Amino acid sequence: MTSQERLNELLAKAARKYRALNADLQTFAIAEIDRTRLELIDMLNEYADKDGTIAKARLNSLLRDLEAIEKAVRKNGMAALEEVVRKSAEAGTMAGETALVGALGESVALGVAFNRLNAEVFRYVVNRFGEDGLVLSDRVWNLAGDQRDALNRVIRSGIIRGESVNQLIAQVRRVYDNETWKIRRLVVTEGNTAYRVATAYRAQRSDVVRGLRIHRGRANRPEHRCTQLELADKHGLGAGIYLPSDTEIYNPHANCTSYLTYELIEEVR
Repeated sequence: MTSQERLNELLAKAARKYRALNADLQTFAIAEIDRTRLELIDMLNEYADKDGTIAKARLNSLLRDLEAIEKAVRKNGMAALEEVVRKSAEAGTMAGETALVGALGESVALGVAFNRLNAEVFRYVVNRFGEDGLVLSDRVWNLAGDQRDALNRVIRSGIIRGESVNQLIAQVRRVYDNETWKIRRLVVTEGNTAYRVATAYRAQRSDVVRGLRIHRGRANRPEHRCTQLELADKHGLGAGIYLPSDTEIYNPHANCTSYLTYELIEEVR
C-alpha cells in the first residue's frame, strides 16, 4: 500500500468516525434546547385556573411571557452550537494530524499545540456568511423565532377553544418534537463545515499536501454542489482536487456530509 492509499484509508475511516460524533452532537443540541420545554410547562401551570384551563383574558399576557422562552432557546441553542463547532474542529484537526503521521511518520507532525488552529476554525465557522446571507447566531435566532411562532399558534388556539393545560402541554410537546429536524440540520451543516475547515487548515500548514480531494455526501445526488465539485477539475490537478484555500469546498451546501482527503506531493506518494 502506498503512502497515498494509506492516507486515504485513514481519512475515510476518520470521516466515518466523525459521522458518529455528529449524531451524538445532534442529540446533545436537541437536549439542550429541549430544556426550555420544562420552563414553558411550568409557565402554563402557573397561568392555569383551578379548573385546569387558562382564561382567555390572560392569553395576551401569556404570549408576551413566551419571549422569555424564546430568549432561553437562543441562549441554549447558541451555547450548544458553539460546542458543536468546537468538538467538530477538534475532531477534524486531530483526524488530519493522525492520518498524516500514520501514513508518513512523525517527521510530518505539526509540532505545535492545536488550540490556536482550532480557535481559527471556530472563528471562521461562527462568523462565516452562508448562501442565506446569515451567520450562525442569525440561524439560531431564526430557529428560536420559528419555534416561538409555532408555540404561539398552538397555545392561542388551545386557550380560545377552552382546552385544558394538559392538552396544551401535549401540543407543546408536538411543537418541540416537530422542530427537532431543524436542530439536526443545523448541527449537520455547522459541524461538518467545522470538520472540513479543520481538515483544510491543517493541510495549509503541511509541506507534503498539494491539494484536497472532496468526496460527495451520503445523499449522492447529482444536483448537490458537493457532487458537482467532486466531478470538476478546477485547477488541472484532477477531478475533485482543490487547493486548501478554496473555500467553496468548506461548505458546499446546507446539510452536506461530504468530507475531504489529502493529495500528497509526488515526492512522498
